[in-house]
Amino acid sequence: MIYQVISALIAVYFSCIVFEAPKRLLIHISIIGGIGWFVYLFFLDSSGLQLATYYSGLTIAFLSHLAARYFKAPVTVFFIPGFFPLVPGAGMYRTVYAFFVGDVEKGKFFFGQTMITAGMIALAIFTVDSIFRLYSHWQSSRRQSAN
Repeated sequence: MIYQVISALIAVYFSCIVFEAPKRLLIHISIIGGIGWFVYLFFLDSSGLQLATYYSGLTIAFLSHLAARYFKAPVTVFFIPGFFPLVPGAGMYRTVYAFFVGDVEKGKFFFGQTMITAGMIALAIFTVDSIFRLYSHWQSSRRQSAN
């Protein structure tokens, strides 16, 4: 498990370079991606692929929002490379390959798995964005009532 987390850290670090993330944030973004992959691996056996992806996505999205506020950078700087290990690229490859060789049933199965995994990533981002938006709204209304 530790080798996979280290590999995820390295993959996220180099994806940051490819996506031209700010150099001062490379390590921090890599750590967020590594923590997300650790959470994914931690929940994979007990919760299954989709819930493990969702929990990992929640972790990455939450840490990305916190880091964006702390480092005063856009949250997408942390999101995009941080989610890199979770993106179901292998599932899309398997889907296309299965359809290419004529195995429609396998292709449908892989397509469904891939869409569910991608949906879990999107749902996790939406959940955390909504929580942070509600918190910001609550803070601003609290400040207005104090004045």
